[in-house]
Amino acid sequence: MITLILLQRAFCATALPETRALLEQVMQEIVAVARAGHIMLPADVIPTAMAQLARFPPGGTNSTQRDLMAGRPSELDAHAGAVVRLGRARGVPTPLHTFLYHSLLPLELHARGHLVFPR
Repeated sequence: MITLILLQRAFCATALPETRALLEQVMQEIVAVARAGHIMLPADVIPTAMAQLARFPPGGTNSTQRDLMAGRPSELDAHAGAVVRLGRARGVPTPLHTFLYHSLLPLELHARGHLVFPR
C-alpha cells in the first residue's frame, strides 16, 4: 500500500532511507496490534520482512497495487482495514494504516461500484 501511495515500485520503497523508515513504521503498527491481541511474532519479523521486500524485482508491485491501479477490487479492507479495526478494538493507535486505508478507500469503493468518480 505504501508503494501505491508513493506511486512507486516495491524497490523504491526500500531503497530510500525515508521510505524504508515509513515501511518499518507501518510494520511496527502491525506488530503492536498483534501483541495487543496476544499474538507473538518473531523478534526479527520486521528485519525479515524488509529483507524480503528488498529482494523484490526492481519493477515489482504487490497485488493490492496492481488491482487498484487497474480499477479492480483489492484486499485493501482485509489488509489495512483489518489493522485499523483491530487497532481500534485493542486500543492501539494505527495512524499510518488509518491514513493508507482512508487514502486508498475511494479507489477501492470505485472498483467495487460503490463510488462514481465525476468525469
